[in-house]
Amino acid sequence: MKKFIIPALICLTVQFGFSQKATDMSTPKVSPNGTVNFSVMDNAPQLEGCKNSGTVKQQNKCTAAKIESFIQQNFNKDIARSISNNTVNNAVYVRFIIDKQGNVQNVGVRTNNSNLKAEIERIVKTLPSFSRGTHKGTNVNVSYSLNLKADRLLRK
Repeated sequence: MKKFIIPALICLTVQFGFSQKATDMSTPKVSPNGTVNFSVMDNAPQLEGCKNSGTVKQQNKCTAAKIESFIQQNFNKDIARSISNNTVNNAVYVRFIIDKQGNVQNVGVRTNNSNLKAEIERIVKTLPSFSRGTHKGTNVNVSYSLNLKADRLLRK
């Protein structure tokens, strides 16, 4: 009997030792500094004119389109001319924080061209104020990320 109980206890110990804690996937992750991702917010920050554009998904699409349009409109033509043709197909990754008051902070841009990076950082820092983002009834900082194509930015 002891030969059966000891291996059974070892198997149960190993089973429970490696089991994972159940998590509720319906609750969005909040970073340690209290920042919530834009896509999972209860009431995401919006640019002016997007608040009444339909469903939450449509409002988020409107805001993304307005951000991209703002970047295209404010892109410096001289920098566009100085960028070489091999950069045209490169992706540009933009991330920033929308603070509790709706202002843009902590802008980060990743791309292969330093002139393009500096120009997009400059433009994103001048974005107009957003509406306040709320999650579970409180104002929160919101992380926002955007993927752009360099060739779309260079078209005017």
